[in-house]
Amino acid sequence: MTVARQNELALLIEKRLNKSLTEAEFAELETELLKNADARALFLDLSHQHASLQMLEESLVQEQLRKPELAQLSWGKIAAVAAILAVGFISWTQFSKPKIVATLVSSENAAWESSLPTEEGSELTAGFLRLKTGVATVQFQSGANVLLEAPAHLVLETPMKGTLLAGTAVIDVPESAIGFIIETPDGYAVDHGTQFSVSVDDSQRKSSFEVLSGEISVHHPSTGTEVRMTEQQMTSASASGLETLEGPFGEEQVVNQSATKIRIGTEGRATSVIENDSRLEHLHPDMLMVKLPENHRGYERNALFSFNISELDLQSMKSARIRLNQVPSGMGSAAQLPEMNRFAIYGLTDESKEKWAQGSSWENAPTIAAGKLLGKFEIPRSQKTGSYGIETEALFEFLKADSNGITSFILVRETTETGSKGLVHAFATDSHPEASGPVLEFTP
Repeated sequence: MTVARQNELALLIEKRLNKSLTEAEFAELETELLKNADARALFLDLSHQHASLQMLEESLVQEQLRKPELAQLSWGKIAAVAAILAVGFISWTQFSKPKIVATLVSSENAAWESSLPTEEGSELTAGFLRLKTGVATVQFQSGANVLLEAPAHLVLETPMKGTLLAGTAVIDVPESAIGFIIETPDGYAVDHGTQFSVSVDDSQRKSSFEVLSGEISVHHPSTGTEVRMTEQQMTSASASGLETLEGPFGEEQVVNQSATKIRIGTEGRATSVIENDSRLEHLHPDMLMVKLPENHRGYERNALFSFNISELDLQSMKSARIRLNQVPSGMGSAAQLPEMNRFAIYGLTDESKEKWAQGSSWENAPTIAAGKLLGKFEIPRSQKTGSYGIETEALFEFLKADSNGITSFILVRETTETGSKGLVHAFATDSHPEASGPVLEFTP
């Protein structure tokens, strides 16, 4: 995190602690805290300082009240002051009461992870909605309807603005909400009375806007460019700018976009190792299992997996991503974990260590000392399923530097459990009956 961004967040956190955040600022801060571990650490530090200052202030007030000149105040004057403070407090609480931004109109077979209520008909203040499964409709107070298709992550900011961080949404805007804004990580659309769709692919770092009827304008803040779109036009926004395509668009285009990805599986070359080598009791062949026990009690688990990239022309690729699918392990308790759990993926740089085999013992398995850190990701303890992984420059450079066509990786959990029987995290192997195993994904 840059110093400038840290200062911006510190200001938002200070306003949050003083209860002076606007709705848009609240949504901005919440989004940053969800995705950024450094931001969460800063929030905790500043919250602690704020609480300490409040305690100091209260002690000084008590000291002042003990002074003789204050003790001479009549009870009538004290009561009058108390009444004024009470009226001020009531006015402040009414003023600071969060405003309703939207209503959750419908929720079809939906599973949620959200800071907001998820019952149908719930009134929603500024905050985030993460739809894991199903379809849901959110109606903003302005009248704009947003139909979300899982998996999707929507931040509610104001009655006239929302931010789609991931997933797909169809926005239907009546006359009362003309000017409604949907922002994405790569750009934003301003409605001019229309129905349009927005799709955010966080793995490709690209957003797509398509007009279904009417007209919108799409803006790219980094370059300052803007395009106006009507029916049968699509604009994609990425870090480099905007690109507009002419339609109509159908299923064929979707298939072609998917085909641009090149995916490689492990072909069964994936396993877990456990410190005490009690494989039958504590490991499962359908899962890559990882755990860092409290005080290293002998049940630490790491995962190993590898890919054959010998037939790929890596010089023609633009980026690479490792994707892992989390599955329930059925072992341990999430209550004995930190709220957020951090994982790291290392690439084996010592190719002599790549001869590990299925069912390797803890002693014979390669360790992170023989590798290089390629990236990290985090999972809330409330999550038991989901798709996770890394897409970093370090990963791509590691793959391009490979000399034997086989690349091996070590997955570890860096955060320790808070009790003796914390949850074991698990990710699917190729043999898992419900989820796919590790995938190495390239973008040409």
